[in-house]
Formats: sequence, structure tokens, C-alpha cells
Amino acid sequence: MSVVEFSNVSLSMPRTKRRQGSGRKHRLLRIAGETSRSMIPVLENVSFTINRGDSVAIVSGKPLLRTSLTRLAAGTLIADSGSVARSEPVVAMIGIARAMGASFTLRQNAYLVGGLMGMTPAELTEKLPGIIKFADLGNYLDRHLRVAPSSARQRLAWSLAMAVDAQVYAIDGTLVVGELEFRQKCWTAVDSLREDGATFMISSDGGKQYRRFCDRGLYFDQGALIADTTVSQALALARKTRREPRGE
Repeated sequence: MSVVEFSNVSLSMPRTKRRQGSGRKHRLLRIAGETSRSMIPVLENVSFTINRGDSVAIVSGKPLLRTSLTRLAAGTLIADSGSVARSEPVVAMIGIARAMGASFTLRQNAYLVGGLMGMTPAELTEKLPGIIKFADLGNYLDRHLRVAPSSARQRLAWSLAMAVDAQVYAIDGTLVVGELEFRQKCWTAVDSLREDGATFMISSDGGKQYRRFCDRGLYFDQGALIADTTVSQALALARKTRREPRGE
């Protein structure tokens, strides 16, 4: 059964070009909408389906393409054309740690980020003890984030994402975070989710995570889906493309 389906999706992203002139003049031109802008083609008529239980690696030398695909899957980005259909909610693990405020307590940040993920205050109140216990941050719950361990932001964000009542995850970046002991807990939790039939769509710049976790690879080049294959083959295609010179 499909949980996410891309149909003829195309996407371009704006790029602002610098113009000569004073900083104040440039800001005024930007406000007036008169700065020069060009569009970067990111995806060209892309179609594929992610089925329940898949762990899919998004392989591409273009970080913007990888991030855009995970955002499209989660519904936090809208395509220029085509459609992205979801049969159930998708948890977006895409830069969520950056939403936390250093001057907020961990408890406040949990409610802030948990709310952005779709959890209600009542749900967060019920789940917060387990979330904090998993993140091993009980001693810092009512302290400001800035005085917590350096990995607290990622550990709390990861634990919140795993607490969302969902079975489909779109992940941009590292799947497991923190120190070695916490990373091992992450792997155990993720393996348990996979055994229960959870679905993952992962964007990463490293092949090790793909090989450890994914059972399917989608290789993209020049905005197009080139191959829907094994992870090893997708990574091999990416290496080959990097070695080959681009034609005019």
C-alpha cells in the first residue's frame, strides 16, 4: 500500500542575485520587489511511490534536491506542478531542532516543537515524562536550553519526533544523534519502528547511514529520477556521476 506518491512533480526555487549599490538602497529595492531574481530548477517531472514499510534513501549530489523532496513528502513545501499524495500523516524531521529557543526551558521547547509536529498540549503533557526520560534530560527539564548539554537540542527534537503518533517519517540529515550511548538507543528505537511497519524517507550526505538503514535507493541527477534501485546501486551511480565530466 502506498503512503506517499509523487506524480509528475516539478519544482524551482528562487535565487536572489546581488546588485551593486548601497546596503540601504538594495534593501529598499528588495522591499519594492525590484531585486533581480532567477529560478533554480530543482525537480523535473518526477514520479515515484513510497510504500508502507519502505526505508528509502534519497541519493543525489544536490543537497537542495534532497531537502526539497523530504519537505514535499511532509507537506511543508508545495510543488510548482504535479501532486504529492499522502495516505497518512508524515512526520517532518527537517531542521526541527533549530526551532528551539536558547532562552526557553526544555519543557517550553518541548511544547513549542511538539506543537509544530502536530501534538496537542494534552498529548504532550501525557508523553513528556517518557520523552525526557528517553532523551536523558530530566535534570534540565526546567532549565534554559543554553545551559543544557550541547547535544540536548538534537536529543530532545529526536525524542519528540519519535513520540508523535505516526508511522511515516521524512528525515533530512542525520537519523541518529548525540553521544554513542544515545545513538545506540536511537538505532534500537528505529529498528523497532521498522519491525512494526513504519516508513522512512531519508536524505543524507553520507552513504554509511543509507547502507545501515535503507532497503531502497532513489538516485536523482539534474532534477530527474534516474534509478529506483538498491541502495548500493544508487550510491554507485552517484559516485560514477561525480567522476564523469559534464557535457555542455
